[in-house]
Amino acid sequence: MDEAQTTAIPAELSANNHIPTVSIGMPVYNGEPYIRAALESLLAQTFTDFELIISDNASTDATESICREYAARDSRIDYVRHEKNQGASANFQFVLDQARGEFFIWAACDDVRSPDFISVNLDFLRKNPDFVASTSPVRFDGGEFDDRKMGDASLAGELPQRMVGFFTGWHANGRFYSLMRKDAIRDCRAVNAHFFGADWAVVLHLACKGKLNRASEGWVKLGKAGASQSRNIFRAYRQSRLDFYCPFARLSKFTWALSRNLPVSDRNKIALALLKINIKAFFVQFYVLLKRAP
Repeated sequence: MDEAQTTAIPAELSANNHIPTVSIGMPVYNGEPYIRAALESLLAQTFTDFELIISDNASTDATESICREYAARDSRIDYVRHEKNQGASANFQFVLDQARGEFFIWAACDDVRSPDFISVNLDFLRKNPDFVASTSPVRFDGGEFDDRKMGDASLAGELPQRMVGFFTGWHANGRFYSLMRKDAIRDCRAVNAHFFGADWAVVLHLACKGKLNRASEGWVKLGKAGASQSRNIFRAYRQSRLDFYCPFARLSKFTWALSRNLPVSDRNKIALALLKINIKAFFVQFYVLLKRAP
């Protein structure tokens, strides 16, 4: 690991004209209960040449005062507050659009990373140009590390293997919060899209650009305040009857377009995987509705 990865950035280079190596985008709405821990874990990174872009979606709690407090203490933080809530997808797109670094991370306001997260994964990407993203082992707060259940296993084969491998079982999307090459993600149409599985579509887009790595060092602890942990997740994305009977319909359409140049045998495998997750999602949401019934 080179010295630049562990040496603090001189004060004279921390001005706005310095282009950082890494950009961290943190979209937030009402993150008061947990954002301090998330910010502390980012500011404690051993690799220090980064900018942290916080995009506040018109929070109504103390998020603004907390963020302004941290921004006043650390010049690497750029805090932006929107007067009106623009929606979560637009907020994720906003921080990506503002990023100046060669590498990029989305950081949820309730997630915590090990101090070596950036250095470990940046070192790997610098040494492996055929990889477009890298993450450390991921778990939910109170959960266990499991590369299959958490969806953070490496996708290092050829393109057909990466796409088919992505759909190995129903999983969380730990790869979404990887360190990425910004050029590999900046043109992804799924970032600003509002459909069930849009975050999966983002990772599939990355997989079409190159390989994805799971390092053996470092860790990420995901909070439980995100939409994926909510029982209302299906209803939040339901815009038509199609979304009820085929919850991953728009993800399926996106994935089918990505796979258009793959061999027929691989497209058949992907089609079968999409069918399975749509059937499972239908029954999961049906079970949730039954539990709510009086």
